Formats: sequence, C-alpha cells, structure tokens
Amino acid sequence: MTVDVTPDSPARMVGLARARQHPGALRKTAVGWIAAALLAVAPAARASDAEALWQALATRPNMVVVMRHTDASGRDGSAFDASGQCRGENMLTGKGRRDAEAIGKAFAAHGLPPERLHVVASAMCRTRDTARLAFGKAELDARLREFLSGRGGSLNEAMDAAEEWIRRLRGPNPVVLVTHLPNIDALTGEQIDFNEAVVTESDAQGQLKVLGVLRLLP
Repeated sequence: MTVDVTPDSPARMVGLARARQHPGALRKTAVGWIAAALLAVAPAARASDAEALWQALATRPNMVVVMRHTDASGRDGSAFDASGQCRGENMLTGKGRRDAEAIGKAFAAHGLPPERLHVVASAMCRTRDTARLAFGKAELDARLREFLSGRGGSLNEAMDAAEEWIRRLRGPNPVVLVTHLPNIDALTGEQIDFNEAVVTESDAQGQLKVLGVLRLLP
C-alpha cells in the first residue's frame, strides 16, 4: 500500500456516521483493498511506507493510532467482567504479553515514549493489558469494548465513545486507541491483524483520515 502523508493528500476520510450506517460495506471494501495491497506492494515499499507513517506520528499534530490488542485466547470474545477481575474474558497469551511490551519499545524507538502519548483502551482485559504492558498507562472506557454482531446499539455506543475521546485529546501528542477488530473496521474501514495499527489524522469533528496501516513488529 502506497502511503501519502502529505497534508493535502486525498487519503480516505471515514466518517463515524457512515461507519454506523454501513459497517458491512466498509468491511467488504477493506477486504478488497487489503487483498490488492498484498499483491501489489513490494517489501521495500512497505518499509518506506512504515518509516513515513512513524515520521508523521512523531511530527504532525492531531494524529490517532487505532490499534488492536495483541494475541489473545479464550472461548468468548464478547465476555466482559465489569469488575475488572477478568472472569470469563479472553486473555492475552504469553506471546501477546511479550508482543505488547515490544510494541511499546517500538513506539519509543521512533520518538514516541509513553509521556508523548494519550492512551485510551477498551476496558476489556486483553485491551487493557495490551495498553498497560506497551505504554505503562491507559484511560479505560467500557464503551470501547468489542461490540456484538447485530447489536446496533453497542456499535453506536462504541463509535460515540471513540469520537468523544478523539475530539477531547486531539492536539500535538498522538492519541492511541487500543480496541478490537470489529470496532477498528467500523472506525476506519480497515481489517488488521495482531501487531498492526491504522495510522490516521483527525479533524475537529472526530472524523479520521486514514494514512495507512503500520506493522508495529517485524
């Protein structure tokens, strides 16, 4: 995927209202784009794109990183223990915990230590733990938890929460949202794997302009 991070680039603007109305359409579009990118982009180009995205995060205002929790396992991805004790929830694997720590080091190596970041995470244990292992901190919001398929109210609540955080925190330091694949898809139109993130730029209304997908670990 060729990444254009110039200020006036024609990168896609994904509105939250559109995400609420057409999450399925965004999903299909994202799958097509990702498949095309995997076929068309050479490794050298991907490396160049990654450096451009890291540079944008380190130097430009109003940047938002939307990242997925690291590797997790369990029986029910929608289970949520509001007490914070993680009963019944999917949890990070040993690999997931190591990867989360490595992701934090990758941010720091690119000039983005925890003190330069606003970190917001779903209150589910796998996202909470990813954020804390990577960055040592996280504002938790239960509304950002993984929404259930077919429950529009849950999707609307998650999108409202993301929009609220983005508007509140946008500024000179990047915002990192640690959340779940369905939420990322609805927010950005991108489907990403573990250890990947969507790099975006926000406007005053909380809409996100997607600049590219960043592989956080080799």
